[in-house]
Formats: sequence, C-alpha cells, structure tokens
Amino acid sequence: MLDMIRPFVEEDRSLVKCELYVDEDLSGQCVGVCFAFSEKELFVHAEAVDDSILLSEELPASLSDGSIRRALAPVEWDSAIGCPILWAWTMTNTQGRLDGLQIEFGTVDHPSITLQIVVRASTLVLRTL
Repeated sequence: MLDMIRPFVEEDRSLVKCELYVDEDLSGQCVGVCFAFSEKELFVHAEAVDDSILLSEELPASLSDGSIRRALAPVEWDSAIGCPILWAWTMTNTQGRLDGLQIEFGTVDHPSITLQIVVRASTLVLRTL
C-alpha cells in the first residue's frame, strides 16, 4: 500500500482537492476518499469482504454505485490543501488486516496536519490528528 503513495511523496505533489464519497443507503456514511493532486488522484476505499483498506489511482467500481454521491471533506482537512505528503503510515488490526491509513501533509512554512482513515464495518471513519 505504501508503494502506491511513495510516488506522490517523491514527486512532491501538492494536494489540490479532497472529496468524500458517501453512501445514501448507509445514512450518508463515508465509503471513499479522493485525494486529488496535479494530474493524479489517489482513491481510498474499503474492501467489503474483509474490511481492509484499499488504494487506487483509478475510481473504483465500488464508488460508482447509484446510491453513492460526492461530498465535501471535513473542514479541518482544508489545511492540507496546497501541501505535499510528508509521511504515510498503515495500521494493521489484530486479525492482521490493513484497516487504516494515516497521511501527514505539510511544508516548512505550514504546520503539518495528519489525516487518519480507518475502516469500520465497510465504511471509513475519518479523523484529524
């Protein structure tokens, strides 16, 4: 998973936009996140079979369902806009599955912000650290 993030770090791409994908059938719970960089996107979503976290540079079919719509990311995440990725970590649950991702954005002139995404019951829980 970190191998997919590495090019974004090495190319020093700044975050342009962050969008959520929410499922109306699940009371508007988040099921995907899109981190948009110049000329590239990184999608984060859950694998429904085992609740592991997945990354893709293409829009996953699971986020194209008719009940899913785009939404704004949390306001706290706005401070990551214009910043490159500094660090990324994965989290593994007690069953050995990758079920979380933390990404730290920042620059020398800008305080860093860490965004955490954890899978819970095939949805994504979003936190700002």
